[in-house]
Amino acid sequence: MATKIKRGYSREYTPHGDTGKNYLLAAVPAGLWANVRAHARRDGVSVRALILKLLTEYVAAKDAAA
Repeated sequence: MATKIKRGYSREYTPHGDTGKNYLLAAVPAGLWANVRAHARRDGVSVRALILKLLTEYVAAKDAAA
């Protein structure tokens, strides 16, 4: 039996002020979600940290292009 590696909660991305809200990402194709989770697990990152990093990079790219 493989031991489950616990990836810590990323402290790199914290809510600003008290307006932090929870958002649900619904209807993600099952195959895509399984692949994302598998790759994140292999890379030792949480899916939350991965999503927040991608969103941050997206906003930075849009700001740079403006």
